[in-house]
Amino acid sequence: MTGAPHVRFYAGAPLVTARGEALGTLCVLDREPGEMSAEEIDALRALARRALAELERRRDDSTLLRAALENTRRQVKALEASLEQQQDLQRALQREHAFREALIERAGEGVCHAIASHPFVQFTVWNQRMTEITGYTMEEVNRLGWYQTLYPDPEIQRRAIERMERMRLGEDLRRERWEIRRADGTQGVLGISSSLLKSADGLQHVLAVMYDCTAEEKLQREAMLARTDALTGVMVQRAFLEAAAVVLRLAARTGEPSALGFIDLDDLKKINDSLGHAAGDRVLERVGATLAASTRAADIVGRLGGDEFAVLLPRTGRASAKVLFDRLHRRLQDAMRQHGWPVGFSMGVAVFTDAPPNEDDALKVADSLMYRAKRGGKNRVLYAVRPARKPRAARRAGAKRRRGPARP
Repeated sequence: MTGAPHVRFYAGAPLVTARGEALGTLCVLDREPGEMSAEEIDALRALARRALAELERRRDDSTLLRAALENTRRQVKALEASLEQQQDLQRALQREHAFREALIERAGEGVCHAIASHPFVQFTVWNQRMTEITGYTMEEVNRLGWYQTLYPDPEIQRRAIERMERMRLGEDLRRERWEIRRADGTQGVLGISSSLLKSADGLQHVLAVMYDCTAEEKLQREAMLARTDALTGVMVQRAFLEAAAVVLRLAARTGEPSALGFIDLDDLKKINDSLGHAAGDRVLERVGATLAASTRAADIVGRLGGDEFAVLLPRTGRASAKVLFDRLHRRLQDAMRQHGWPVGFSMGVAVFTDAPPNEDDALKVADSLMYRAKRGGKNRVLYAVRPARKPRAARRAGAKRRRGPARP
């Protein structure tokens, strides 16, 4: 080339998919003439395979991308036809580079490329979508600093720097989510999928695809709020029944026991009448917090309505259920005494062995036990074990044995 960038050396490795689709070339350029060794050629081919894997993974089935790939095939064929003419090859490579820039610029997700040198990240590619997501241009991010700009929280910033260091050591980090601060000061959630590439000159290149999941996170939080009782912080009735149905079906398949406790607050009406409904709400808040703090991660806790709660303990037999629910009963009483609230707890606990009923029937059993505890003096726990019914075939066989042998 007689003008900038004065390229005098070129070597390229083809990018061809497993289906035979030629996407282009991965090339190296130099301003000095030269030749490549066999090891350097192998390294270029390895980089081409890695680049091809990244391109195939991010492949878009949209009409725009299919048209773009078809255009790339035509350009590659044109390049193959003009390999003997260096000047024509250079012009074709320039067209290919411009096309790829246009393709990246029009991508629906943020695409960026950076040369990583701790503790700084210098970007060389930053498409328009990245500016829309973050509010910063590439020049602004390079001037202000990637970590310092997007991660205002020192702890998140430290973890982001550690993340880059883990990539340097070869760890594959994809589809991670990070909280960021946009240029306008608003908070967002960024999904990041990135890969580390090493060029022949030893430089480390980071290729990243980023997408804005702020709206997705908001929907997930709203869905969680819809499943959570705003006053007590435990599951609402519908969410509890759905979760209980899954646990009980699993218990029926595995034959493991489970324990369901039905809890009713004694004399909450007295609190509402004497101290007001705001005090009654504080009682319910404290009950929800105590239940959440006193149960395991696998346990299911829900508010069935009013002053009624339920707790389902998976993989819990009679002995363990008694220990856990007795302790829960004591903690609930302690929480009430700390505030001087004259509230007790009547609890019915049904322990189902290897085949519990469905969630509605299970609740009816525990509810019946709770009412017996309430009629028996309130503020007590009543336990009962409900063994599984025998399978139908076994019941028929037992009936036949009782009736004697069948007549011929």
